[in-house]
Amino acid sequence: MSTPYVALLVVTFALHALLIGFVLAGTAYVAIRGLRGGDDPLAAASRDWLPFALGAAITAGVAPLLFVQVLYQPRFYTANLLLFVRWLAIVPALIVGFYALYLGKSARAAAWSARARAAVATLALACFVFVAWSWIEDHALAMQRDPATWAAHYGRGALRHRDPTIAPRLAMWLGVAAAVWPLGMLYAAPGVAPRRLAAIALGGLAVAALGAALAAGATDARSVIDVAAARGWLYGLAAATAALALAWGAVALGRAPARGAIAAATVALALTLAGAREAMRAAAIDPRLATRVEHAQGLPLFVAALALGGAAIGWCLVIARRATRG
Repeated sequence: MSTPYVALLVVTFALHALLIGFVLAGTAYVAIRGLRGGDDPLAAASRDWLPFALGAAITAGVAPLLFVQVLYQPRFYTANLLLFVRWLAIVPALIVGFYALYLGKSARAAAWSARARAAVATLALACFVFVAWSWIEDHALAMQRDPATWAAHYGRGALRHRDPTIAPRLAMWLGVAAAVWPLGMLYAAPGVAPRRLAAIALGGLAVAALGAALAAGATDARSVIDVAAARGWLYGLAAATAALALAWGAVALGRAPARGAIAAATVALALTLAGAREAMRAAAIDPRLATRVEHAQGLPLFVAALALGGAAIGWCLVIARRATRG
């Protein structure tokens, strides 16, 4: 974890995880409420914010994607080429999901039945879950220790990589999304159903913990993933999870949400999870490539661009909140 590019990957991926978690869980909530034949202020607020949140999440995902390409070049590109059409399918899936979110909040859709609107939200959710599954599958294939696995995959002409860790890892990230979304709703819909938000957050933490445990137990010996290498990060992750559970537990018992404490614990959860993720697979970074990356130019320019982009997104949030309040 010596290179500054790994540190930047951790920070930028944590930001992306927070935003995409809001999108995943928010879309799921809108779809479920619609399928039950109703609506509520949480669903309405989510529907209003989801297109913007997805745009911000995709924008925030550009930086970690670039760092992954720089740090894990041979593995990342090999997995992309082997998955081929399956990997390319994430682009149309994102496009369909993006426009489905806009359709769901349009005036035209507002005149439809609840189940018709739920179908649109369900379509968007299916697209986003497919993208999440595809990313996990790509990473699982890229992190194989033995190149013979890649040769065998190519020889079969397979468009899917089967790995016992994919399903539990997907469950873990969906649980994290459910734990992240309630924080956004504390700001997007203040004072609305805090106990329900607490229940969703606590349920998400439980699902994430179960998925992480199952993924750790199913880690293939041929993978370069090293759980022990992330011990320090995992301790921090456990502390952040406990703090978030305590904060939401107090809300579930009837106390007013401590937004500052919940926000701090949620951000800590995202950062420590991202740090653990990279520490576990740091052994996959080619030492020769790492040396070359250490001497690469452009880091100050990236930091400046990151600050400007973050400020622009923050100002867009301010404008959007003022408009919705009006």
